[in-house]
Order: sequence, then C-alpha cells, then structure tokens
Amino acid sequence: MAPFGPRHTLEDTINAMGAKSTTLTGLSGTGDVMLTCFVSLSRNRTVGVRLGSGEKLDDLLSSMNQVAEGVATAGAVIALAQKYKVKMPVLTAVARIIDNNCF
Repeated sequence: MAPFGPRHTLEDTINAMGAKSTTLTGLSGTGDVMLTCFVSLSRNRTVGVRLGSGEKLDDLLSSMNQVAEGVATAGAVIALAQKYKVKMPVLTAVARIIDNNCF
C-alpha cells in the first residue's frame, strides 16, 4: 500500500499478476501511454474524443478504417483488476462508457 492509501493503477494490476513493472514504465510502455493521451493520430484517443463530442460508438467505429484496440480490451482490463483486487476507477469509467455508450 502506498503511503497515502491504496494505489489504483495499471502498474498495480500487472505487479499483482507477477509481471515486471518495467514493461509498463519502460520506453515503449510510456511512449504508448503518451501517444494515446496526447497525439491526435492515436486510434483510442480518437474514439474517446469522438465519444465525448456525442457520437455513438457504433457509428464512429464503422467510420474508422483501423481498429481502436482499447474498445475491445477495456472490459478485459477491468476483469483482471477485479480478479487481482486492484481498483482502477478511471479505466472502470472508460469501460462503462464503452459498454453503455452513455455519459
């Protein structure tokens, strides 16, 4: 447990699974997270921005010619977090938005 309470990160989940945290915090993992958050070419970011602007998930996915893998994997990440008893409030909210297509 962190000094200020329980941690709620993807790193906590992969540590609980026995993976090396450097896989996530290394250059490729950090670069992937930064690309998703800050670069308009990111397919996952594009889905989030378009959902946030009011488009329906099915409509925006059908208009894309590439796969935004986060749409299909969001629920799997939450299932792993639950299995390993790690809370992930941000990713849980994202998965709920994708599953229910509502805000």
